[in-house]
Amino acid sequence: MTIDSITDTYKTHNEDIYGATEHSFWILDGALPLSHANYTDETSDVVWMVKWWNHYLSQNIEQLDKSIITILEEGISQLNIAFARYADISQLSKLDRASATIAIVRMSGEVLETYVLGDSEIVIQTNDGHTQTIIDETIEELDLQVINMIFNNQERLKAITFSGYTDEELKVLRDNRMKMNSKGGYYILEHDIEAINNGIYKEYALSSILDILLMSDGYSAIYNKYRQLTIKQLMDTCKNEGLEKVLGRIRKLEDDDVDFTKHKRLRIHDDATAILISI
Repeated sequence: MTIDSITDTYKTHNEDIYGATEHSFWILDGALPLSHANYTDETSDVVWMVKWWNHYLSQNIEQLDKSIITILEEGISQLNIAFARYADISQLSKLDRASATIAIVRMSGEVLETYVLGDSEIVIQTNDGHTQTIIDETIEELDLQVINMIFNNQERLKAITFSGYTDEELKVLRDNRMKMNSKGGYYILEHDIEAINNGIYKEYALSSILDILLMSDGYSAIYNKYRQLTIKQLMDTCKNEGLEKVLGRIRKLEDDDVDFTKHKRLRIHDDATAILISI
């Protein structure tokens, strides 16, 4: 088995993170609160949160006698205890809460377990060359409202007010954030234990797997937003040329389109993380 991994940010602090143990791999892609809230002793609550989960998973995901869902549910209980040092969760609006998408793969005997909550993505390539993608596209559908606003407003840079967005864009983003972990909205990792059962869990025969690619949406953008590669081409390029080569292509596309005239997206650059596992 060979493993390649990468994470990259244009910001001072990366809100993506990835980790691995003997049998498991995961990525988290954090989302900042849509307010000025910052309760923890980290640079932001989302950085605190993804670091907390990275440590928790490294200590607990190898409990192969427990399901991934159980481990995550127990994690949220422990997360809430840890966060209670800083603030009363019950008093926080959804706009004040950090959140994150998560993708996990775990090799348990002859079975490959996969779990996704949010729009981080797992791509499975089987021995016969076929690919299967595991992702919840609900967040992407909600984000598209704002992406279209950004793409169609060439004067928007004069009206930026908060975190790179205009007041009009922020209103839609905040309306969507209030749908977090609710029926008819979207589900994501934060302080709500009920969200975990709304993730996507699948199992595969490990013997049928050739490659596994985990990606945050900043990395998967090369195929599903920028349309530069098919998913099969992306898998082959990552395997043959390396994750860093693909990341370089992503950043060049973004650097060449800082005014959002070619490629629709929420921001000029997003944090980008990927793990490639070749069995």
